[in-house]
Amino acid sequence: MSDGIIVVEPVFGAHRMTDFSIVQRLESGPPLIMDGAMSTELAARGLVFNEREWLHINLDRPEVVAEIHASYARAGAELHIANSFATARHVTEYYGFPDSFEALNRSAVELCRAAVESAGTGRQWIAGSISTYAPNHDRGLLPDLDQMEANCRDQALILASAGCDLIVLEMIARGDMGAAMLRGAADAGLPVSVGIICDRHAEGTLVMRHRTLEPEPVTTGLTRILEAAPSQAQIIVTVMHTDVEQTTAVLDEVRASWSGLTGAYPHTGCPDGEGGWDMTEGCDQEAFTQTCQDSVDRGVCFVGGCCGIGPDYIRALAQRLSA
Repeated sequence: MSDGIIVVEPVFGAHRMTDFSIVQRLESGPPLIMDGAMSTELAARGLVFNEREWLHINLDRPEVVAEIHASYARAGAELHIANSFATARHVTEYYGFPDSFEALNRSAVELCRAAVESAGTGRQWIAGSISTYAPNHDRGLLPDLDQMEANCRDQALILASAGCDLIVLEMIARGDMGAAMLRGAADAGLPVSVGIICDRHAEGTLVMRHRTLEPEPVTTGLTRILEAAPSQAQIIVTVMHTDVEQTTAVLDEVRASWSGLTGAYPHTGCPDGEGGWDMTEGCDQEAFTQTCQDSVDRGVCFVGGCCGIGPDYIRALAQRLSA
């Protein structure tokens, strides 16, 4: 401990998989290019958040999801997030299709892999998403921490058995929630990306935050998460769904309490209030790729985009990093 900060050492070296795993690839570089948004691409096709046609799309219209995945592979992405962001047990139960829980998650991985391996070149890696998405975007509808841990465990086990290479925990805005999610997800035996969403507080402090939650300083929240990590966990700390303008500053803050692998996939724009995404004030491709280059210069092992970042942005990123 130094100046009140707990530095958590990474554990990759002693816990590698026997074959060539994604961790070995991430450690050996160069950084993988991650895909961009799924949800805002669905919204652009008229499938808005919180409606069954969006939440159940893996089973009802798999060809739409597959084409979005394929478009990212054609753009140069190598790491793809399966469409399991909103398929947690508590979400499927709330919306009245609990019996679809396993099928929605399994199909997310299977259709993603089929699409990107057909459309892409070179090895393609698949990440299974587990998020803090709550019905109607109301975090008051999330289960308590013990149940959240159990639900994350259930979802991670299905995603792992379906064949993903990595679990990505997304939209973590509080240390206690992140700790519960990590404990559950790590039981699947796959590497876990801990995805924190951050912003700059009015006072200038970098914080983990969500619009409905009290902000928590990045170092404080991250330390709470990492202290709860199971000893065998392979962890990547990732700055995600954070404004392009703030991402590199948060990465610098992360380094105060973490010396292991890091990743970044920022967003741009904002929700439009009608279930879609407003890019009126979103950044251009040059600003996005510059932030990604700056993130690579800080040592991230993968880089891509979140909401508002589509295939054209990822193509520009791939071209820049290959130059």
